[in-house]
Amino acid sequence: MTDQEVQAYDGKAVRVTLADGRVIAGTLHADDAHGHGHVHYVIVSDGIEGAEKVSEMLHGASAITEIADASNDPAAVE
Repeated sequence: MTDQEVQAYDGKAVRVTLADGRVIAGTLHADDAHGHGHVHYVIVSDGIEGAEKVSEMLHGASAITEIADASNDPAAVE
């Protein structure tokens, strides 16, 4: 995917299919302040049964093959 496609979901609950086939859900956060040619995306979700939040950092939009709104999925809302 492109940064433009992914950044439309910044700050929103999403379900993401990664290039390696994994599917993850959570709130998407974009950070382009690193200055090395790609945006970092972090997907944050609540831990299971009150555990600490879990996050996955992605280096660039090319790590994402599909993204969808997941605002109706309680597991995806941070």
